[in-house]
Amino acid sequence: MIPKQVTLKAGRSIGFSPVLDYVMRADDPNAEIDFGVVNYDAIRSDAPGLAEELGWEMNGREDEYRSNGGRGGNPVFHLVMSWKDGEHPTPAQAQAACEYMMNAMDMGGNQAAWALHHDTDHDHLHLVINRIRDDGRMAEIPAFSKIRMHKAAREIELMQGWQADHGVFVTIEGMDGAEVRFMSRRERAERGMLKGAEGPRLSNAASAAEHRNAGAQSFQEWVASTPAKPIKATLANPGATWDDLHRAAADYGVTIQPKGSGMIVTTTLDDGRVLAAKASQMGRWASKAELEKRLGPYQPPGARLPAPSLTYQRVLDADMAQGTGQRPNVRAESAERTTRRVERQVARRELAARFKVDQELLRRERPVMRQMMVSRHGMQRKALTAALRLEKPDAIAKAKASGLSHNMAQSLWAMEAAKRREQLQKRQAAERKALTAKVPRSEVWRTWLDRQAEAGDEAARAALRGIRYRDQRKKSQGIDGIEGEELDPLRKLTVAALQAEVDQRRQMVIYRKQDGLEAFTDTGPRIVMHDKTDDSLEAALRIAAQKYGGKVDITGSSEFRERAAREAVRLGIEVANADLQKIVMDAQRKAPARSSGARSADAEARRIHEDAGLVEADRRASLEQRVGVREHQAVPGVQPAQGPVSTQPVKVPERGKRSGQDKGR
Repeated sequence: MIPKQVTLKAGRSIGFSPVLDYVMRADDPNAEIDFGVVNYDAIRSDAPGLAEELGWEMNGREDEYRSNGGRGGNPVFHLVMSWKDGEHPTPAQAQAACEYMMNAMDMGGNQAAWALHHDTDHDHLHLVINRIRDDGRMAEIPAFSKIRMHKAAREIELMQGWQADHGVFVTIEGMDGAEVRFMSRRERAERGMLKGAEGPRLSNAASAAEHRNAGAQSFQEWVASTPAKPIKATLANPGATWDDLHRAAADYGVTIQPKGSGMIVTTTLDDGRVLAAKASQMGRWASKAELEKRLGPYQPPGARLPAPSLTYQRVLDADMAQGTGQRPNVRAESAERTTRRVERQVARRELAARFKVDQELLRRERPVMRQMMVSRHGMQRKALTAALRLEKPDAIAKAKASGLSHNMAQSLWAMEAAKRREQLQKRQAAERKALTAKVPRSEVWRTWLDRQAEAGDEAARAALRGIRYRDQRKKSQGIDGIEGEELDPLRKLTVAALQAEVDQRRQMVIYRKQDGLEAFTDTGPRIVMHDKTDDSLEAALRIAAQKYGGKVDITGSSEFRERAAREAVRLGIEVANADLQKIVMDAQRKAPARSSGARSADAEARRIHEDAGLVEADRRASLEQRVGVREHQAVPGVQPAQGPVSTQPVKVPERGKRSGQDKGR
């Protein structure tokens, strides 16, 4: 078992909801996970619901802590425990492991939630601890927390019978049985317990870079294998100085500089990107402590440094130009074969040059195409708004002429307007995704080669064959593959899929789903919910925004009201309930930002509503039926806000984007 604390960004907490949504896989109800809580009596039994419930509870405790003057950084303590391949802990074992680990970290009495994921190569457990205790104080992260976690992990392995992993603490078999004891890095290396002790240890980012570059060395690996030797040799010279070290590094186009409490090595690529690696990647001799011990306090490089004789950029360029990873045959060959070899080399160089040109064109063309699309979408929204403004009086008059009341006519028009706005929003969202797929910000070499090969480019096909050849020699790097996010088709229109049925006798409009079941009923000043699914709730809120000028009251159970309030925020609809404002602010904080100049569709609909002189009519109808509304306060539903309707624009997230980080509601 390998324990690891997840590093959180510095600064004020963003709350528990994002991390809980992630570990509980709230955006994927079919995820293969087990989950549970520690020191908390949960109400919800499903993972997404539990994530939402816990987020609300833990965020509330943090808000109370801050309001009482509490300080102390981020209250979220997130750690991961990973089991070896073939080991599959049960929920009971996961619960016991969490409780044992929390006691080891002096947080045994704190609230916590855990989720055990089975959908990766190794089962791993996420443990999220609320550092704020029941007494209102924040638990301190203990000193040497990493050492404590590794010791607890070895002890959990012994208790539950798992294979022993190697970390700061190791399990040693003795005459009296197995025991857990501390072992230094050198001892572990001598015993063969230290993974990768004989070579540089690559980070996950470096391994990913090798994958993107189709097998080419990552910057970390290149620094450790190429510039490291001459730099170390320079350091070994008697009387070596920082200036000597900087000159040796400059010969390879790299710079050594401090960052935080350590030292890094950087290089700048032709496209302006800066790549960095820890200086200790070259060896322990290159750590900040060792360098300053040998050379004294850090001194920056001088103004005049020698031009590099070799750089990482040239290594990448040569790799793309050669493309095959095969060494030329040293045996004598015919003139014809030599000519073909030269032609292939020229073709590969031209291919690499075309790749650079294409990437530069992408960087120039994408902003222009994006701006054109934004302008076109703005004109389409204005055109739709104008069309709806012109059509509304005739549509309402026609409905009244057929015998409908004013409220029923207004309800039918609200549905039609909401449907057409939603169609436009979703069509524009699809166009934005299509532009991203067609003109990406940048492409990796392998992806670009695939596209050229599909178009019939023989040089690209040859380069791909070379990459596959090289991959067969480097199986340890994993199976090569191309990952891409597929453009999702437009999901069904939630408003357009409804059927409206007018009940003349009871003076109401019943909205039914495609299967004939009732979704909700519009009684005039109140929309009563029958179906509580997300689609029906969204449709009801959209129609309510059209009818009630973009401001609503939400009634019913606490669970429904909270869910409806969060959905209203996502749609840009103002919630008038005073007791829901804390939920509204939480949802607004997590919502993706929009430009201040953008005017929402619902705010525009509110202005049209007021221009038509219908606000007062709705208010009078609301007053007439207020007694009836009070009788139904316990029934889940949406009703117009009492009092004047706000005319301030409401920011609406773009359709298809929900609040949160990973991820779903």
